[in-house]
Amino acid sequence: MDNITVSEWNEIIAKTLIPNIVILMIYVVLGTCGNILVLLVYSFQMKGSSDERYFIPILAVFDMVVTIYCGIFLIIQCFYTVTFTNNALCKTAQFFAGFTTFIPILLLLIIAVQRYLKVCVPNKPAMSLRVKRFALILTIVVSLVCAFPLPFVYGSIPFHSATYGITGTNCGKLKDGHQIARAVYAIVIGFLAVAMVTTLIVLYSKIGCVVVRQFKLNKLHSDQEEVRKSKKIIDNEEASDKGQNGGIQTPVTSDADSNISNTSLVKNHQITITGSKKRQKSNRRITHKLTIMFLVITLVFVLSYLPKVVLLIIEGLYDDFWEKLSNKERPGAFFIYEMFIINNIVNPFIYAFMDIKFRKKATVFLSRVLHCRF
Repeated sequence: MDNITVSEWNEIIAKTLIPNIVILMIYVVLGTCGNILVLLVYSFQMKGSSDERYFIPILAVFDMVVTIYCGIFLIIQCFYTVTFTNNALCKTAQFFAGFTTFIPILLLLIIAVQRYLKVCVPNKPAMSLRVKRFALILTIVVSLVCAFPLPFVYGSIPFHSATYGITGTNCGKLKDGHQIARAVYAIVIGFLAVAMVTTLIVLYSKIGCVVVRQFKLNKLHSDQEEVRKSKKIIDNEEASDKGQNGGIQTPVTSDADSNISNTSLVKNHQITITGSKKRQKSNRRITHKLTIMFLVITLVFVLSYLPKVVLLIIEGLYDDFWEKLSNKERPGAFFIYEMFIINNIVNPFIYAFMDIKFRKKATVFLSRVLHCRF
C-alpha cells in the first residue's frame, strides 16, 4: 500500500490514535465533572470560606477550562494529524491553549507564596483580598504575555512521510523563518520554567521545615501535658487519702469565701486561655493539612508536565522528530505529550482525599442532589 492519498494516510494515523482519543475523552469527562463539583460545593455548601481556600474555586475554573479546551483541541489534532490545513485556526488554537495552560500554573506559584506567608510568617498580616485580586489579574496578564508569541511559533506546516512518499499538513512548530524569535522565546520560557520550579521547591522546603518543627513541638507539648495530668491525678489521690485519715479541715469563713471566689476567677481565666490555645492549635492543624494538600497538588503538576517538557526538548533538538515516528511509536509519544492534562483533572480527587471539610460538604451536597433527583 505504497501509493495512498494524504486523506488515506490521515485515516491510518487516526485509527492508531483511537486509544489516545478515548483517554482524552475520559480526561475531559473527569476534569469537567470533578471541577464542576468543586465549584458547586464551594457555591452552595462552603460559602464564605476562609482565605485558606480562596484560590481553590478559582483554580477549579481554569482547570476546567484547560481540560475542556486542550482536551478537545488534542482530539481534533488526532483526527486531523496530517490534514490540518487551516493556518489561522492552528495559530489561534495554539495561542488559547498556551494562555489557558499558563494561568493554573502561575496560580500554583501564588498559592505557594500564600502558604509560605501563612506558615512561615504567621505574625505578619495574611495576604489581603486586594493583594489576592491583584495577584489574579497579574497572573492573567503574564499568561497573555507568555502566550502572545505562540502564533509566531506555531502554524500549519508540511508533514512528510518517508514510508508513503507523500506530504501532508500538520499543526506544529514552524521550521522556517523567525529563527531568532523562536530561539529567544524558547530561552525565556525555559528560564521562567526553571525559575518557577526552583521557587516552588524553595518555598515548600521552607514550609516543610516549619511544619515538621511544629509537629515535633506539638508532640513534645502533648507528652508534657500527659505527664502533668498524671502528676495531678497522683497528687489528688494523695490529698484524698490524707483527708480520709483525719486531715485538718479549714473552717469556712468570709476569707475562705473570698479565696473560693478568687479561685473561681482563676479557673475561668485558665479555661479561657485553654480554649484560645485549643483554637490556635486547631487553626494551625488545618493550615498544615491544607499546606500539605497544596504541596501534593504542586508535585502532581511537576510530574505531569515533566514528560511534555522532555518531549519539547527532544522536538527542539530534532526538527523531524514527529515525522519519523512509526504508527506504533506515535500513540505512546502522544500519550506522554497529553499527560499534562492530568494536572487539571486530579485536583478534585486530591481535595476529596485530603480536605476533610470539603469531603463532608461534598457528601452532603451529593446526597441532597440524589435525594431531589430520586
